[in-house]
Amino acid sequence: MSDGLDEVKVGEKEEPKRNNVKPTPQKFGGTILLTHTHWDHIQGLPFFVPLYLPQFEWTIYGPRGIAKSLQEILSGQMQHDYFPVRLGDMASKTKYQGLCEDMEKGFWLDNDSSTDCDHPTSSIKVTSKYLNHSVLTLGYKLEEFAQIPLPSSSNQLFRRKKRGVSMAYITDHEPFDHALANGGFTPRDPRKPNCTADQYHVQFFEDVDILVHDCQYLFSEYAPGSPTSKEYWGHSTVEYVVEVAFHANVKQLLLFHHDPQRSDDQMDDLLIYARELAVKLEEKCGGDKESVRLKVDAAKEGDTYDLDPYVFLDENDVSIDGDVSESNGESIHHANDDVSPPRSVNTGQQCVLLGFYESASGPIRDMLESTDNSPKVEVLQSRDELLHFAEQNHPSVIVLDNVLFGCTGFEFCKVIRTEMGEWGKNVPMLVIACPGEGQRARLTAERLNLDDFIQGPYSPSYLFTRIQVSLLRMPLRWRRAPLAENESERLATLQSTGLLDSLPEERFDRITRLAKAMFKVPISLVSLVDEDRQWFKSNQGLAGATETPRDYAFCSHAILTDEIMVVPDALQDERFADNPLVEGSPNIRFYAGCPIKAPSCEDGSNKMPIGTLCVIDSKPRDLSEDERRALKDFGAMIEQELEVSNDR
Repeated sequence: MSDGLDEVKVGEKEEPKRNNVKPTPQKFGGTILLTHTHWDHIQGLPFFVPLYLPQFEWTIYGPRGIAKSLQEILSGQMQHDYFPVRLGDMASKTKYQGLCEDMEKGFWLDNDSSTDCDHPTSSIKVTSKYLNHSVLTLGYKLEEFAQIPLPSSSNQLFRRKKRGVSMAYITDHEPFDHALANGGFTPRDPRKPNCTADQYHVQFFEDVDILVHDCQYLFSEYAPGSPTSKEYWGHSTVEYVVEVAFHANVKQLLLFHHDPQRSDDQMDDLLIYARELAVKLEEKCGGDKESVRLKVDAAKEGDTYDLDPYVFLDENDVSIDGDVSESNGESIHHANDDVSPPRSVNTGQQCVLLGFYESASGPIRDMLESTDNSPKVEVLQSRDELLHFAEQNHPSVIVLDNVLFGCTGFEFCKVIRTEMGEWGKNVPMLVIACPGEGQRARLTAERLNLDDFIQGPYSPSYLFTRIQVSLLRMPLRWRRAPLAENESERLATLQSTGLLDSLPEERFDRITRLAKAMFKVPISLVSLVDEDRQWFKSNQGLAGATETPRDYAFCSHAILTDEIMVVPDALQDERFADNPLVEGSPNIRFYAGCPIKAPSCEDGSNKMPIGTLCVIDSKPRDLSEDERRALKDFGAMIEQELEVSNDR
């Protein structure tokens, strides 16, 4: 396989027969860690022979999806249309375990306990973190621990003691702040409680012995804003990776996920360049260029890296298990206990607390309770009820109206953040505010470290998706457009045109037909952006559709600018990648919208944006300058028709 830390443990050969007693067959097997399920990272699974052998036992870990299990996703590539053997036909005993981000407890991979105290066997702790890629992706950190039996207790107890051996495996990751692709990373200030997403990323692999990190591009190839830019492709640059590895105090960096178009000579040049960057960083920080702390190599198939497995950390090192007795950095466990539970998977039911006083709870409650592994949903209205439930149950996610019985949503969040310990500091919270609550409310939301601040009308689908990704601790790549600066005047102007919910008119349909033909796209629309929906005055290509929720609408973003808004590939755009119109029908990949303005109903000398003329395709593409001018001309024709309407 091209991905995964494939073989963690394989059993020994069978012992020969003795005294005519048939030995117990030796089991073989191990653990496979998958970072994500893009085909180039899982295509090796159907060809991995040990999966077909009945004497093998495997556990396959990978990111847990929202709608499908890991097993369902992996079986997709082995359907009859693509492969002659199905996943269920593999003879080995295989378990599939979906994971979420878990940077603290993780789970254990243990060897069998040894009775020889001079030769302790190993335990490997695996933790995981979400990466910034175009699909749900996990990075892994593996830390080795010694497992030492205690003779005084007749092998009924053993200790796990942390060693100084660790590695992190980070593939398919793009800097959260794209400006850092060319360097400029600033380490986290420990005096400040919050950190950036990139600082949080670096924190995951601090002090590891080996870091394997995606660095597919040079910054000159990443090239934000250029026609050949690799921005939003989900990969890192050499400049970024060397810098973050240096500041994370990594001992050895292995450059990984090489661009397949590079020649061997180009790889050699890239490695020289990366090492030069490490030297410059050492000198910049006052070190000696002859003794650079960060060793840089390029990962190559067949290479082996040996680490001393018995270098113990300081005796005062803190143990990692909170539910065991501890002494001098050692964790004591009963030998009969299950020592390797999948700690990162919550086997209990998750809970969503809805503090809804003005919002209707029925639609979102029904959506949450209809999902597989549905969370418990509790709906309360008053401050005292909400606080009591939160304190007693520690819900997984809290969603609140900003108007509650007895307090505001922000006041409730402040109590949770300041008076309910570590859980309260970290629980995801979302506040639904009224349209009139503007910048001041948003600043309050930022100070309280809220996961989202939803302002204005929203659809149940948007809130459902936002809650789901909070449960999985995923970054949501679907952003609702902010309201226009003069939203009330804009809506009044739209109403004054009399176009909403009117019959189709040939004067508009003629223009959308021409635009569809000229741009060679399957869909062309005149979309009017209402308070909580976009309504189609003219529709070419979306048979039967008359409107969508406003927070689905690309056009709600387009009306906020005076220029053409072009989205070359929605799957690579943080505003739209998880939008239901991208993930599902009509599967939007390309969008271009020209804002349509009408004379204001309050001041005829001003014009208000009421909607767009847009063209849509299910394939990525872009517009030339001539095409942009043409779309603007078509938009001007729509505006002329609006002026004719006003003159009648």
